Amino acid sequence: MAKKGRRTSTLALVGWAVLMLGLGLGAGLMLGQQGCGRREAPAKREAPGPGTAKPEKKPAEPKAKPEAEAARPRRQQPEPELPRLALVIDDLGYMQPELVTRLCSLPIPFSVAVLPYQEYTKDSAEIAHRLGKEVMLHLPMEPLGYPGPGRDPGPNAILYNLPEAEVRQRVRMALDAIPFRAGVNNHMGSRITPDRTRMTWVLQEIKARKCFFVDSRTEKDSVAFDVAEELGIHAVQRKVFLDDDKAFAEEEKQWDRALKLAEKDGSVLIIGHIYPETVAALEKLVPRTKGQVRFVTAGELAR
Repeated sequence: MAKKGRRTSTLALVGWAVLMLGLGLGAGLMLGQQGCGRREAPAKREAPGPGTAKPEKKPAEPKAKPEAEAARPRRQQPEPELPRLALVIDDLGYMQPELVTRLCSLPIPFSVAVLPYQEYTKDSAEIAHRLGKEVMLHLPMEPLGYPGPGRDPGPNAILYNLPEAEVRQRVRMALDAIPFRAGVNNHMGSRITPDRTRMTWVLQEIKARKCFFVDSRTEKDSVAFDVAEELGIHAVQRKVFLDDDKAFAEEEKQWDRALKLAEKDGSVLIIGHIYPETVAALEKLVPRTKGQVRFVTAGELAR
């Protein structure tokens, strides 16, 4: 009986142990399934310590301008237009090349009028052209009082009593004698320029060579400018003679007169001559005129 009781007690203990083991395994499975379904909370950011630099914020990039706006040029205020002054220096051809070089070294645009058939005709035209000056034919024409003292216009001049064919031939010869010529003005000519018929002959030949014309206004009754315009030739008239008196004080007065006319009318053409006194005067007058006028050639003013 005692052995039977112990065996029963042992079996009961084993059974109890198995039951507890089963319960433990079941509870573990249930807890494991719940843990797998739970989300982890995000880790808290650590606050920066006292010695830790805060991250810099990147500056916002500027918005790009539309392409059309970026390409649009800024408007600039137009500079005020200066009055124009055209300087013509007559009678090149008989003066030495050294003086011509000195004259043409002036650092402004201007025009030179070269006499044909003179000792330095070709040299003068070439020097002026090389130094960037505009070359013109200084066409000899008969003055009032010819053939009196100081009234000789030079060889092969346009004389009043010549027939039309001879006048035209002499104009063509003179044009051919001046290399690089772009325009023409009259040398003397106070007997010819008031005559509409003879000026028509002369200007038709000038037009055929596509040259402009400057009426030197050696005679107040000249019709040369009017005829040139009627024929459709680019033309301009002289307003001031620079050096009727070669004293510097007198040339300075005439220069200042030209500046006032330029300011009043918008443009002016002034004629001087290749005298040593005039070249010296221009070397003083031109620099002081900077900013008052815009220097141009006679051809620019004739357009």
